[in-house]
Amino acid sequence: MNKITYTLFVFLVAFNCFGQEDSINSFENKFIKHFTKHYTNDSTFIIDKNLLFKTNFESDNFNLSISEEKVNFKTEERILKNPYYSEEYDESDDDYDYMKNYPKSYSVIFENNLVSLFENGKFACYDIITFERNIQLENKLNLKKFKYHWVIDKNLIAQSGNSKFVWSNSKWIELKERTPLKKQPKLYDDNEFIVYSDCFGEWGGSIYFYERATSKIFFTESTCANTVIKSDKGYEILAHLGHMSGSSEIKIVPDPRKLTLLKRSNKKTNKNREALGYSDKSNAFIKVFDLYDIQIFSLFYHNNQKLYVVNVADLTFLAKINKDRIKIVHPLFFDDLYTHNPVTTQYEDVTLINLDFYGTALEREVSLLLISKDRIVKIDWNELQRN
Repeated sequence: MNKITYTLFVFLVAFNCFGQEDSINSFENKFIKHFTKHYTNDSTFIIDKNLLFKTNFESDNFNLSISEEKVNFKTEERILKNPYYSEEYDESDDDYDYMKNYPKSYSVIFENNLVSLFENGKFACYDIITFERNIQLENKLNLKKFKYHWVIDKNLIAQSGNSKFVWSNSKWIELKERTPLKKQPKLYDDNEFIVYSDCFGEWGGSIYFYERATSKIFFTESTCANTVIKSDKGYEILAHLGHMSGSSEIKIVPDPRKLTLLKRSNKKTNKNREALGYSDKSNAFIKVFDLYDIQIFSLFYHNNQKLYVVNVADLTFLAKINKDRIKIVHPLFFDDLYTHNPVTTQYEDVTLINLDFYGTALEREVSLLLISKDRIVKIDWNELQRN
């Protein structure tokens, strides 16, 4: 057995939920059965495909139903084994060593490859169509040992020691431009800003806009940001938190320069452990919605449709949102695909959603979703992840 075959274990399940009318009926019945069982003691409404669930709070209220217009994705599940997997970490008495077999930095897409960084400071690269290892690219990249990596301006950037390097013309060149990123994922970048965040759970989170021309940083509250997209209205920020029954919000920042300016004296939390973002009193944003009992892990565009990855009642699915209506358009894997600090990045031809799970590897990536034209691939590291 060659090395590539040995280090790449693949579990593949492919199905198309909407190929036939019977499949559609089965899909709808499964959702109705799930929500009926979950809310069996709730007599405030009758569960059917037009009303599976509704929120009841003084803030924004939403109804959940099954859409008449489904989105047709084929789904697959694959397992990729860390090629540098160490039995030593699994057998260690240190409770934190077990996480070291998972990527130390959120994976990125670069030159049609999934590029992941592991504990030994080396990259592993996989073709995003076939998922075969790209050993040739790995050998080129692994000339140094790295601590973290990102894609900014479509360039692969990685930190080695105290310096950052950019991959250019098949070699690493020290990066001249300053960046604010340390050991944290990038949420978004354009020619004006690099956007990133922090999260302190029930004590809140902050989102930061680093102005590239001036190195100034502007911030506001976001608990906790997982997706940033830009539209003609400004920077749209999706955030969620799993505390208690869960919550989600979307706010739009038309001009980040009107937010509060970060000062050197600012600390990430105050004496009450509350996130710095709460100190922003600029009101330089527009709240789109703020809801409870529903967690929204991701927002992305597909074929000019705005789609959301939504978690309700221990079930995660794709949905569209129109005013106070959340409509399910695809069941994904019809399970509780759960994550704490996801990050969504839209590339030219594919959307990448990085998924962590604290119970498996703390804040490290344990799975990811690759969404292309007509398929969604869930990749689990090392073993099948059922969070």
